Amino acid sequence: MELSRIQRRLLAVRFALSVLIFLQGQKADTADNLLTDPNFRRVHELQLELPDLGWYWQRIHTPCQVTTTPDSATVTLAGGTVFLDSAPRSLAPATQHQFQTDVAGNATFSIELLAWKPDGLPAAPHRMVLHKAAPLLSGTHTLRVTFRKPADMSLAQIRLVAAQGTAMVHAPALSVRAATLLLSLDAAKPGPRPTTHWRDLSGRNGDFTIGKGVRYAADRPSYVFAAGGARCCGARQDSAAFDFETDTAAGPGNGDPFTVVFYAKLTDGLSGPGIVNKLASSQQRGWSVGLIMDEFGLDRVTTFQQSNREQRTINGFPGLAGQSNARLNVKDGHFHCFIVHFTGSGQRDGSVYIDGSKEPLPLVGWPFGALSSGSIRNTAPLCIGAFGEHGFRGEIGFVEIWSGTRLGNGLTPAEYSSFRYRNGNPRRGS
Repeated sequence: MELSRIQRRLLAVRFALSVLIFLQGQKADTADNLLTDPNFRRVHELQLELPDLGWYWQRIHTPCQVTTTPDSATVTLAGGTVFLDSAPRSLAPATQHQFQTDVAGNATFSIELLAWKPDGLPAAPHRMVLHKAAPLLSGTHTLRVTFRKPADMSLAQIRLVAAQGTAMVHAPALSVRAATLLLSLDAAKPGPRPTTHWRDLSGRNGDFTIGKGVRYAADRPSYVFAAGGARCCGARQDSAAFDFETDTAAGPGNGDPFTVVFYAKLTDGLSGPGIVNKLASSQQRGWSVGLIMDEFGLDRVTTFQQSNREQRTINGFPGLAGQSNARLNVKDGHFHCFIVHFTGSGQRDGSVYIDGSKEPLPLVGWPFGALSSGSIRNTAPLCIGAFGEHGFRGEIGFVEIWSGTRLGNGLTPAEYSSFRYRNGNPRRGS
């Protein structure tokens, strides 16, 4: 037996009203496990009111049965089709989360995320499939999924779906996904061959090869990029870790957020795009961060992600050529610390923080196009410096790349800006 269309509609209205009421008392949680009831001590069938703790279940295709064993943090879903939803939780904005649980049985099982706006209405997208429906294999397995919350989401729920069988769910956990340091280059500790190779202190990648036009300056310490096309590149076998697909190809909430950190200064003359880039060529797929000084004396940070020359998103901080005369004013002979965060959407968003500031620079988007289709993946190596003859001109002290929406010690990009800059004395060579 299935719920009628009218019953479903009434249930949706009641639920939306409950969410709106529930929102009033919620704040973003940063605990290790964001679920209010990971042991299944409060599991009830959905009635008229939305519980503020625990879980509730819905009969979709009867017969359905739900039993709990709180002492072993286990719930068993059995029957036709049953939904088990967590109580709504307020999650940190624009943050990547991870959900995991052990599961056993013979049902067809899936995991979904339900997203709600501050007014109690469904966010866009409202329903995200985190783990596609599939028959459970024999034995107990750990399912682990990640997601990035929609920009307009205020509350989130985890939905577990079991159909045509039995699923025993054990010890679920919802948490902020831990950051991963993918790259750490520092001219203060470049390795034993600093004039030809730059060692990655993270230990994840091979040495970067120092190209023509790049000079090691031990007294600063930094690498000087003084000629057209000057750059140093990593190995192709390490390149896949830096592809960072966007929502356009991966699906809403599944794009890869990441953050590029660099300590650099501009020198005499013009500086073009490409201080850090993963780009097959200027005409093809990839992404780039630039520290630019143009012919009008306007300095700025730019980012772009593209699947080709037509499908691309370009953002400027605090301005963009032809769109704003705003400038950074960092061509002062000093090094500056930049935190450049990509959300994973591939659209006109992201943030840039400079010299310890916790306030992001204004964003100006290129109005004549955006990445709306296609993958940005490519086989090119990650490079520091120019991707063309008119690339970055200046000096670089260090570069870091972090995957995820958080950085070291679980800090947000804004918090890491202050931590990394350290009042003008950033920690070097560690």
